[in-house]
Amino acid sequence: MVNVEVKRHNGTIDNILIHDHAEYAENGQDLVCAGVSSISVGMLNALDQLTGQDVCDLIMKEAYVEIRLKKRDKTAELLMDVLVIQLKTLEENYHKYITICDQEV
Repeated sequence: MVNVEVKRHNGTIDNILIHDHAEYAENGQDLVCAGVSSISVGMLNALDQLTGQDVCDLIMKEAYVEIRLKKRDKTAELLMDVLVIQLKTLEENYHKYITICDQEV
């Protein structure tokens, strides 16, 4: 199952961690993993291209994506909200294969 951990401070997302495999289907055929990957990589590209230097730490490895907000930036905050909305939309249809924990810390 894909696990998404969203951590907020005063309602603003500070950190998003996406990890593990959906196991919806075999590697190369897994639509849930493909959807999560596509959404995540697109958002990493958007954050990289649309925000200033040193706004976020972006980490991507096999079955692992982490975005850490380093300083307040309205564009980055909006994009991180969009990422969570997109993943929640995927979760609505594939709740057995992706789970989202959205918490205030």
